Amino acid sequence: TVTDLERRGRGGMVTSLFKVSDYLARRGHDVTVLSDIESTGATRAGAFWSHEFWGEYDCLIANRGVGDGYPDIRAKSHILWTHDLPHSGFIPEPRTIRAFACTVFMSRYAEQVWRAFYHDIGRSAFIPNGVDKTIFYPRQKDLGYLLYASAPNRGLKRLPFIFDCIRSRAKKPVRCRAYSNMNALHPGEVRDEGQDGFALTYKELQESAVDHQDPVPQDVLANEMGKAGLLLMPTDYPEICSNIVLQALVSGTPVITTGGLGATPEWVKHRRNGMLTDWKTEDYMVYQVDFIRKVLEVLDNEGRHRQMIWRARRSKVLSWDEVGSRWERLIRRYS
Repeated sequence: TVTDLERRGRGGMVTSLFKVSDYLARRGHDVTVLSDIESTGATRAGAFWSHEFWGEYDCLIANRGVGDGYPDIRAKSHILWTHDLPHSGFIPEPRTIRAFACTVFMSRYAEQVWRAFYHDIGRSAFIPNGVDKTIFYPRQKDLGYLLYASAPNRGLKRLPFIFDCIRSRAKKPVRCRAYSNMNALHPGEVRDEGQDGFALTYKELQESAVDHQDPVPQDVLANEMGKAGLLLMPTDYPEICSNIVLQALVSGTPVITTGGLGATPEWVKHRRNGMLTDWKTEDYMVYQVDFIRKVLEVLDNEGRHRQMIWRARRSKVLSWDEVGSRWERLIRRYS
């Protein structure tokens, strides 16, 4: 239900769906989100969420593959929002792609991937995700506080080893907290205990010195993010626009993560507002050692660490109102 998603939904895609559709609804647009939701309903801002295709729309947002293959959809604006990669669940037919007046990309990386899949994409716009800057902002920093946060658990299996090494080698005391959905699944998900690929990771995490927590409400996460000295993301997943990374930068928290992979390097600049480690597909241990060295390089040099915090605060990240405003201008242009 919409209530479930508003209260418990996690992940950058769900957040952006809510933020953009609610902004447009508050501005007077008649907004429908076509999703795989089980029970139709409207958000407090007035955006209507449905799982059924029914005809003519003012502003329609189709979530992943829902609504794909309906050539008779009638809407004022034909804009494709690529808030995922084409091989991750939303694969329009080429004739559908040609019907869009404009395609919106969240990052330059996303544009590169989508245009590789579909050569018929014409006009496009760049609108990344935003951050709720009323709750995400720098607090009093604890330079030894390392934070991990990812609902899909990206890179989580590497965290126990990485943190144990950091803790044994850092010149000052450090602590690490991880927010992930190892125990708390998305609404409607059912864990198959016999096929749970995270069982070993979860066991190792519980036995490590990492303080593991289930996902928390955004205001709680914002408070922790504001206090953290570093965000650790030892991931091998190509993000197209990571909300966690954007939230960290706005909070003045430098990001240590993987470079040369996905869109994150478009925001995280090496040795300025974070550190980037090359992904070693042929030997992940080399990657982990390099990741550890980069974390220690920051932790063991307080002057450099504070300079990175200062630069992270000044990273160019949009608020959700700025994102919504860009969307409204785009809709008016193609209506």
